[in-house]
Amino acid sequence: MLISRPQDIDLLIDVYNQSCKRNDISVSFWATERVVNRFHATRKQLHSYHIKIDLTLNHARLWRAIGELRNKDALLTTVESTLAAHKVPYLLTRIANAAGARTYTLQHGFENVGLTYRDGIYGPHVRFAAQTVLTWGPLENIPPAVSEETRRKCVAVGCPKIHLATPSEPIMNSGDRPIIALFEGLNASRFDDRYIAQFFKDLQDMVQHFSALRFILKPHPGALVRSPLHAKSLASLRGVEVLDPAHPESVNWSTPRLLTEALAVITTPSTIALDAALSKTPVAVIRCGQTIPYYENYKPLPFFDEAKDWQDFINNILRDPDFMESIRKAFLDRVMLPGDAANRILDLVVANAHQVRND
Repeated sequence: MLISRPQDIDLLIDVYNQSCKRNDISVSFWATERVVNRFHATRKQLHSYHIKIDLTLNHARLWRAIGELRNKDALLTTVESTLAAHKVPYLLTRIANAAGARTYTLQHGFENVGLTYRDGIYGPHVRFAAQTVLTWGPLENIPPAVSEETRRKCVAVGCPKIHLATPSEPIMNSGDRPIIALFEGLNASRFDDRYIAQFFKDLQDMVQHFSALRFILKPHPGALVRSPLHAKSLASLRGVEVLDPAHPESVNWSTPRLLTEALAVITTPSTIALDAALSKTPVAVIRCGQTIPYYENYKPLPFFDEAKDWQDFINNILRDPDFMESIRKAFLDRVMLPGDAANRILDLVVANAHQVRND
């Protein structure tokens, strides 16, 4: 198994743990040098799950994997494609193909470039080197624009985030203010200045209106470069706890913990919407009047187009924390294959490995 981004740990925790319980599979956990050195919480998070990194790789050290892959039946990655940002796992997958291993890449986001998401920059030209692409939802959910090559590779397995659906003991003291968890991935290529300005204005208005609540904002972990407006807006927020991965206290607020302890979750379009639904936490998606088709993927979750939508959603939660339960279930039923995705993935890997050996 290979991770190349910090958020991919959540995708492989349960696959790894289930593999350790089985006697028909042995797992080796790899990571890119970038995810280990650039995102300092990675090692700590892996250690908390008793996961040891067996091999770290970068562009210059991919040769180290050649010998290792000769003794492996399969390689599972989470971010692998022809995009430059995915270069190490993509090249590693090609090496694994050449070494005779079966290769798999797991859908890593609700909006996955080359699979479930496209725009003016990223389209069906994005390809995967893996022989099998593992999807969270039913194959009929794959958009028509996806290339025929990718479509043939797809196998539906579900989303292996069992730990998010398993309630944990809250760490909050009973006297603490209820938490509204906010997640933003304000990538400048997807969200213009109007959207960014409205996001921060509406958030600041809600903080002033709901002074009895505790607002915690977690920026996207991969957004290390921000537009001037984005950076200025974050710095000017008042009454909002903005998590900084470099700060020790912020590291303690992992995404699963924040989702579990929040009264409600508010997010820009992202996988967080699915994660919150799995955590049984009410969630809404910020739209700000955008008419881009991918918002259809989030229905029937509520959308925020103006400050009043924020206010109505929070008031509804305060009146009845379960008011969104039927909506949450309807969303999950539509976008995710039910059942034990982690063992479904492992069963597929083992079955394919036996077939290769028999051939």
